[in-house]
Amino acid sequence: MSAIKHIYVVPRWAGSATDDWYPWLQQQLEAAADPLFTYKVHLLTMPAWDLPTIEHANNYLAQVLPTQLNENIYLVGHSVGCLAILHYLAQTAAAHPAGENMPQVGGVLCVAGWFSVDSPWQDILNWIHAPIDFEAARRLIPAGKLTVLLSDDDPYTSGYQENERLWVERLRSNVSILPGRQHFSTRLDSDILDAIRELAEAPAESGVVR
Repeated sequence: MSAIKHIYVVPRWAGSATDDWYPWLQQQLEAAADPLFTYKVHLLTMPAWDLPTIEHANNYLAQVLPTQLNENIYLVGHSVGCLAILHYLAQTAAAHPAGENMPQVGGVLCVAGWFSVDSPWQDILNWIHAPIDFEAARRLIPAGKLTVLLSDDDPYTSGYQENERLWVERLRSNVSILPGRQHFSTRLDSDILDAIRELAEAPAESGVVR
């Protein structure tokens, strides 16, 4: 029996399961034929996502994700969804002693992820200023399995070079800067599809992200 790769998609600010490239991604992955595994895509409807809060996001992800993480779970975040994933992973890891051998996810893809934006309002500042234990979050991600896609013309984060630097410095991410993609809000996106397939199909490096 082939393994099932579970892809959980956390949408952008005010995004739903029917927005942007999410339904197209689900269709493409679940229709893919592979003798070794199949994809099951979970498009999450986050609670009160018109005004996202870290507490609501953490609680919801803890409910919908398996209690025991494993290598067949892949997390995909879009915009604020990337931070929601990092907060969730840090909170999950913090519940275990640092020396404990914890199960990891298969990989993480962050699309249009940011640590700052050009014109923040208070609800976004709550996310920007909230501390994240990056060391803890990294313990749940295999080495080489954190991919970030950024655009060189994102209307919300003109300082994409700084965001790139922080993703590498804080989480040793593999960052790709794509030209002219704005906030990655189109109805289909083959680069996102390819990035997920690469994460799911490439063997993991030994150890956690360093």
